Amino acid sequence: MRQTKSRPDHAEQPTADWSLLEHSKVVATIVVSPDGRILGANARMRELLEVGASGRLEGRSLRDFLVQPDEWSSWSHARTDVVTVFRLRSAGGATISLRGELRETRTQTGPALCGLFVGAGDEAQLRAAVQQGARMEALGSLTAGIAHDFNNLLTVLVGNLYLVAEELRDRPKVFEKLKSARDASKRGADLIKQLLAFARREQIESAVIDPCKVVTDIEPLLRRALGSKVALSAELHPDAGRIRANTAQLESVIVNLAINARDAIAAKGTVNVGVRRAQLSSTEAGARGLVKGGEYVLVSVADDGCGIPADAIGRVFEPFFSTKRDHGGTGLGLSMVRWFAEQAGGVVELESVVGQGTTVTLVLPLSADQNVEQGDKTMPLSTLPTGHERVLMLAPDEAVRSTVRQILEVLGYTVEFATGDEDLIAGLAARQIDLLIIDGTARDDAALLERARSTRPNLKIVVMVEGQRPRDGGTQPGTSVLAKPFTLAELAGVVRHSLDARPSRA
Repeated sequence: MRQTKSRPDHAEQPTADWSLLEHSKVVATIVVSPDGRILGANARMRELLEVGASGRLEGRSLRDFLVQPDEWSSWSHARTDVVTVFRLRSAGGATISLRGELRETRTQTGPALCGLFVGAGDEAQLRAAVQQGARMEALGSLTAGIAHDFNNLLTVLVGNLYLVAEELRDRPKVFEKLKSARDASKRGADLIKQLLAFARREQIESAVIDPCKVVTDIEPLLRRALGSKVALSAELHPDAGRIRANTAQLESVIVNLAINARDAIAAKGTVNVGVRRAQLSSTEAGARGLVKGGEYVLVSVADDGCGIPADAIGRVFEPFFSTKRDHGGTGLGLSMVRWFAEQAGGVVELESVVGQGTTVTLVLPLSADQNVEQGDKTMPLSTLPTGHERVLMLAPDEAVRSTVRQILEVLGYTVEFATGDEDLIAGLAARQIDLLIIDGTARDDAALLERARSTRPNLKIVVMVEGQRPRDGGTQPGTSVLAKPFTLAELAGVVRHSLDARPSRA
C-alpha cells in the first residue's frame, strides 16, 4: 500500500500563499534567508536534492548544494521575477539544472528569497503548472460571481421559510416539514460558503461537532447517492469523541468520498464509513505529518472497488487532477478534502491497492471541549430581541429588500428604502434614522459609509456581506457585519446589538 499525506515537509513557510505548490510533482520550491540558510523546501525540491522527506535540510547552507560556491552571488543578486537557470548538486553528487525565478517574500523570522523552479527541459510542465494556477484563480472569480446570486436567492428562501414556519408553529407536522426545508436551504448556503472559502484559501467558521452524528444525519442521503448496487455500512464507535470543524464541510467531504467510492465500484460492492478514536504517540504522529502526538478522531471512507494506479496515487490531491476519465471528474473533490483536513488541524491519508479498493482517512485532533455546540434552531419570535427604531435600507435586490423588511416589521421596526446613494444621503439628512442597512456585496461601500457618517456622525450601520468575508466598510467602528444568508435570530441579534452599542468616538 502507498500513502499520501496532506502536510508539507518543511517546517517554516513564507507568509505568501504557496500552498498550491506544496504537493506539486512538477514545481520545486525552496526558501532561503538573505545569508543563504535554507528555511524550507517542498517535496519536489527535496526529491531533486535527494534528501528525502525526513532528511535534514532546514538550517543548512545553500552553498552546500551549489556546483560552485561562488554561484551564491547569482542567487543573492538575482532580479526578482526574471527567469534564470540555476545549478545545484544533489546529495548524491548529481548536477541539477533548474529553470525558474526568485521572489522576495517574508517568513516568521524576516525577509527571504523563495525560488520556484522546474527542470531546465521541462518548460511544458511549467506551462501546465501555470495553467493550473490560472484555473484556480478563475475558479475563485467564478465562485465569487455565483455566490452573490445564490446567497441572494438563499437569503430570500431562508427568510421566508422562517416567517412561514412562525405562522404554522401550531401545526407540528407542517412545521417540521418547513424546518427540513429551512435546514436544507441553510446547508446549501454553507456549501456555497465552503466553496468560496476554498477558492479564496481562507478559514471557515468551525464548532465542536460529533462526527458520528454527522454520519447518522446524512446516512439516508448517502444511501440514495450510492444506489441499489452499492451497499453502505457504518462503523461508528460511540466513544469516538468530538472534533472542532465545520458541519457542512464534513458532510460534503463524506458525501464526496462516498461518491468517489461508488464510481470506483464496477458492479456490486460495499462502501464503509467509519468513525473511531486513536491514541498516537509522538513518533506515530510525526510519521503521519501531524504536529504532535495525542488523541485523534479518524473518519474513514473505504470501498472494495478498482483501486488507484501507482502512477496516479501521488497526484490525487492536486487541484484539477482526476482519475475519473469516464465519469467527468473535476479534480477538485479530493483537493477540498485535503483543505478541510488542514483547516481542522489534521491530515488526510489515502491507501489503495489496484483491484482491492481504496481507503481515505481523515486524521483530526480530538477537541479539548467535548460539549457539542448547538446548531441553528427555529426560535419563537417571542424570544427574539425587538425594537421600535427607524431603519433605512439600501439593497439592489428587490426580493432581499422585501424579505428583510418583512422580518424587521414583524420585530417592530419601521423600515424605509433608499433607491440609490444620493437618495440615501438625502434621507439621512431629512429625518431621524436610527440604523442604516446596506447590502455591500456588490459594491464598494467605504466612500458611501464615509458620506453617511459625515451626514449623521453617530449613525449605526449594518453591512450585509457574502459568506464570512467582511468588506472594508464592515471593519469601521460602529459598523456591524451580517453574513448572507441569515436566520431570523441572526438578523434580529445583529440589528439589536448594533442599535444598543455605544456611539463610537472619533
